[in-house]
Amino acid sequence: MATPTTDTMTTTTPARREAPSRASSAIAPSVDIYETDTQFVVLADMPGVTSEGLEVIAERDSLVIRGRVERPEATPDYQEFELADYSRAFTLTEDLDTDGVQAALRDGVLRVEIPKSPRVQPKKIPVRTE
Repeated sequence: MATPTTDTMTTTTPARREAPSRASSAIAPSVDIYETDTQFVVLADMPGVTSEGLEVIAERDSLVIRGRVERPEATPDYQEFELADYSRAFTLTEDLDTDGVQAALRDGVLRVEIPKSPRVQPKKIPVRTE
């Protein structure tokens, strides 16, 4: 189904900091991917992203998710993690229906449902009795 094609991770150590620069650095969100009979589901952790700052693009053989985080204007006195924008891309197989992709954001978790093409879904065959 999907394999990560871009992964960029940054780490920070707890420290008192100057105001973060507004450079456009993005990190890869952590994801869980699972398969059902009819679809693949991608769950991506994207804390701080709102629906207005979210972009999910599925076309041909790729799925790209991007999330923009609105940073608070006040600088924290102590900070253990830095809010950053998110970006991740996946390669999709031709057995998936990119026209039917659905996405929902709830409590900082993006859920993307990618249906399988009807031709690869299991088909239950009715059995007659004679």
